[in-house]
Amino acid sequence: MPLRLPPPPAPPLRLRHSLAARITALVVLVVITSGVTSLLIIRELRALKVSFDLLTIIYVKFNQDLTTAYRQSVRISTHARERRGSEVQRLSSGLEATLAEAFEMRAEQVQQARSVLDSAIAHPERLGGEEAVRTLREFREVLSRLEDLAAAAANQNPAEALADVRTQNEISELFRRLDEQVSRAIIDLQIQVSERERETERTIALLAAATAVMALLAALGVIWTLRPLRRLAISVRQLGEGDWAQRVAAPGALRGDEVGRLALEFNHMAEALQERERRLIRGERLAAVGQLAAQVTHEIRNPLSSVALNVELLDDEIASASPEAQQLLRKITAEIDRLTAITEDYLGLARRKPPERVPTDLAAELHSLVDFMAEELASVGVEVVVEAPAPAWVLGDAGQLRQLFMNLLRNAQEALVGSRGGSAGDLGDLGDLPSDLARTPRIAVRLRQGPEVVRVLIEDNGPGLPVADVDKVFEAFFTAKPQGTGLGLSIVQQLAQDHEGSVRVAATGPEGTTFEVQIPACAPPPPSVSSAGVPV
Repeated sequence: MPLRLPPPPAPPLRLRHSLAARITALVVLVVITSGVTSLLIIRELRALKVSFDLLTIIYVKFNQDLTTAYRQSVRISTHARERRGSEVQRLSSGLEATLAEAFEMRAEQVQQARSVLDSAIAHPERLGGEEAVRTLREFREVLSRLEDLAAAAANQNPAEALADVRTQNEISELFRRLDEQVSRAIIDLQIQVSERERETERTIALLAAATAVMALLAALGVIWTLRPLRRLAISVRQLGEGDWAQRVAAPGALRGDEVGRLALEFNHMAEALQERERRLIRGERLAAVGQLAAQVTHEIRNPLSSVALNVELLDDEIASASPEAQQLLRKITAEIDRLTAITEDYLGLARRKPPERVPTDLAAELHSLVDFMAEELASVGVEVVVEAPAPAWVLGDAGQLRQLFMNLLRNAQEALVGSRGGSAGDLGDLGDLPSDLARTPRIAVRLRQGPEVVRVLIEDNGPGLPVADVDKVFEAFFTAKPQGTGLGLSIVQQLAQDHEGSVRVAATGPEGTTFEVQIPACAPPPPSVSSAGVPV
């Protein structure tokens, strides 16, 4: 079981990776698209308005003034034809006044039409630029000549002006040319306005469709961005229903967005709840078993002591008896010792004392333990290597730590010897055995000093654990050994947890098994000083 350290800090939240930034970017994109669409529509409407203004304000006013002037010109032409029909008839005073008014009004209307053109040509930007007023400049060239002739006729005597048939014909011809040009220009402008109107409608439709598509894409982007929240809600509901193994995939965690950070925190919470549930179940089980074990152990220890004492007395009585009898007594004594050890394990499980934790050099304790067990291990042909070159200080109970690592070493020893069917010395020639059995039984104890944790690796080159048993080896009463109680590794785990540490199967396989113990490190104690002031 790994050491329950605080969960690693979530990656820093970068603004460009946050959900708020993404959703804001999508909203801004939609707003920008809408703004561009509005600007393009306004531009099209302005272009349409320019063409419409050119048609309604300039051409209509110009044509109105020109038509009024043309009426006066037709009126004058009518009197001129009547005068040519009666040469002898002189102009009456009333007719002369009427013709003078007609000449003057024609000149004024032509001048007004000219002022309309001058005003439009002076400000071409209001009408769409120079291209839009090019036709008006052509009108003004013709209208300038017409204005001069009309003004000259208005300044003459009406009779003399009527007599100048050539000038009146030229004026009529200029009116006709202007009428044709204006009619043609109005038709062209009407066609242009219609085309602009259709183009504006198409543009508005396309831009509206583009804005709708962009809004749809933005909505889909928001839905896709928030989709992990739905999976997270489902996982939370399943976790609440008791599925402690529930986890949430957090692809956004690598990018550091809010959903990814939330998924990481959910997974940490689920792991903590699952671990707490396991510990609660295990604690309840151990409490019940411990109470039963205490009662059973109490009832068994006294009879075992009596049996052991009687066997010793019997051994003394038949000291000179046959070797077979003595061998039987030794077997009985061995079984009694084994039962005594089992009762001690049960009693230790039921009445485990809290550790008295003080600064302890774990490296020195490991060296001392291996020296103590060296003869026992050597007797079964197991080689032991210790790598603990420097002191490693932890807050621990030396006796309990010694028991923890002794259980692990004996577990490794039993795995090595059990895989070979006995001690190494009983195997004889190993040359014909498979390579995994021909290896020299070996246990390596490696200490790794870290800034916060001291790690101890107990490695053996045995056959390894079955894959199905890796998650069960620390459960109480679980064992794959014919003579095992299933308490050794459970006690190891309890002792590690009592020291705020952990133990786990770091690796297992055909090459062997490695158990890793982690104990929080501490600062070394200050050196003791003698009364003379000299460090001891």
